[in-house]
Amino acid sequence: MDKPKLKSEIKSFIEEKLDISIRTQRLKKEFEKDKHIFYISLFDEESAFKAKVVSSVVTWIGQSFYEPCCKMIGEQVGYKVELQKKVLGECNKEIEQFFNSIENDINYKPDRENEIKKIKELTTKGRALEHPDSTVDVYITTRDNKEILIDITTVKNNKKSFRTLKTKTLRWTAMRLSQDKTIDVEAFMAIPYNPESNSIDGTDYERFSEYYDRRDLLVGDELWKKVSNNQIGINELTALVEEIGQELDL
Repeated sequence: MDKPKLKSEIKSFIEEKLDISIRTQRLKKEFEKDKHIFYISLFDEESAFKAKVVSSVVTWIGQSFYEPCCKMIGEQVGYKVELQKKVLGECNKEIEQFFNSIENDINYKPDRENEIKKIKELTTKGRALEHPDSTVDVYITTRDNKEILIDITTVKNNKKSFRTLKTKTLRWTAMRLSQDKTIDVEAFMAIPYNPESNSIDGTDYERFSEYYDRRDLLVGDELWKKVSNNQIGINELTALVEEIGQELDL
């Protein structure tokens, strides 16, 4: 698919999911039944209503936008994309010991390349079991059968969360390899944008970076280019959202 058509499809998708006219009608009915007199007194009725619409959209973006958008974009470029898919497999005793050593060593320095190499060395054939953390947010299979497993997480994780996410993505890799050691699989944690960025693409992310290898994490532009086969970056995506915003009639 050529890029102009892809952008058009993405814009149409966002407009459809946002559904601003129906959203506004619904919220208007709610607003009429429950007018907050202090908000209206402080500002005015129109501003108070617009704030309600904005709050609704912000909630939708935070809870229901990123994963479906990844799926839509990935499918448009020819990928198979599944949301909330379980990765099944089994980690043997040696793999579990390796994970424990990573988690318990406060001086451990993450190294994605060596960790994946170690997992491949230790992994053996296992049963197709489900682990409590086996749900993959965005599970991509490319045309050449490469598997990309993505956990989309909050943009401001703490150090404990990063350590947990790091182990989880390594576990996904081990589980998948326990079913087929020849499979080309990559597991990542990801954040859809960088709230602390000083760069255009948002990839200058360093939050608690000592607890993961930077290659473990897809940030902003890296995520959107990964799911789009390098067709769409974060600046192009936000430009489309800006166009939609300019067209809104609230």
